[in-house]
Amino acid sequence: MWRILLPVGLIGLVFAVFTFLWRPWTRAEPNRPEEVAVAAPEFARGTEWLQSEPLTVASLRGQVVVVHFWTFGCINCIHNYPAYKAWQKQYGGKGVTIVGIHTPEFEDEADLKRVRAKAEQHGLNFPIAVDNNRQNWKNWNNHSWPSIYLVDKKGNVRYRWEGELDSATTKGERLMRQRINELLAEKG
Repeated sequence: MWRILLPVGLIGLVFAVFTFLWRPWTRAEPNRPEEVAVAAPEFARGTEWLQSEPLTVASLRGQVVVVHFWTFGCINCIHNYPAYKAWQKQYGGKGVTIVGIHTPEFEDEADLKRVRAKAEQHGLNFPIAVDNNRQNWKNWNNHSWPSIYLVDKKGNVRYRWEGELDSATTKGERLMRQRINELLAEKG
């Protein structure tokens, strides 16, 4: 019995390792923004806002809106900060509004003073919705930190990205910037 099971098991193991290791190099761009076609949900009533008066999706019609879910204790979220700051610099006042929705993963991340301090420390100067009760998370049917949604000028979610934008195998910042430019070029 062992004479049969051992070779079969070894062959299976070799196949699994080969498949796992080979996959990243066989894809030209392993991650792309997911195309979505749904109306953007409204920001939850009663949401605390930092760096802005309360916003609504309806009030942002006519602009491209970048909505990103984050929490200040998430290293993957922190790795995306340079992209958000670059987009704010490039697109601020030019038809793009960036909205951060801070949804805490842990209780200590729900402290409003700490959220404000972390945003200031990292130069995150865009409107931030503090989603301590996770109502925005639920409304947007979000599943992970970080997640980025691109909303077109008509108020429809068109693209979604989950996870870090840039890594050894993905160039998500560039891909999402291309999608922002496409949405900006569309007639509103």
